[in-house]
Amino acid sequence: MDTALLDGEYELNDRGLPFLVDGLSELMQRVALRLKTKKGSYIYLRELGSELEGVDDVGDAVHSRAELLAREAVADIPQRYIESLSASMTEEGRLKISLCLNLDGEQGQLEVVI
Repeated sequence: MDTALLDGEYELNDRGLPFLVDGLSELMQRVALRLKTKKGSYIYLRELGSELEGVDDVGDAVHSRAELLAREAVADIPQRYIESLSASMTEEGRLKISLCLNLDGEQGQLEVVI
C-alpha cells in the first residue's frame, strides 16, 4: 500500500485527508514516479529514477533508447509486468511514454510526459 499522489502532492479524499492505494493503482503510481524522477536526484537512493530527461527526439534509434531507459527505470519494481511500451514526442516537444501494465491479469494504461 502507498499514499495516493496527484501532481507531486498527496491526493485527498472528500474529507480532505490523504488515502491509500494498492494493487494496480499503486503499481501505476510507482512506475510513473520512477519514470518522472531524474535518476540520482534522491540523495539516499541514487539509483532511483530514470535518465529519460536526456531524450530530446524520438527517431528510430532514440525511440529504442527511450524504451530501454524506461524499462531500466522500472526493472526493480516487484510484481510489475509491462505488456507494451512506446515513446513519442508531444506537440510541445516533450517526451511521452505510453505503457500497458499487467498485475495479476488486471491491465492499466499509463501515459507519462517527461
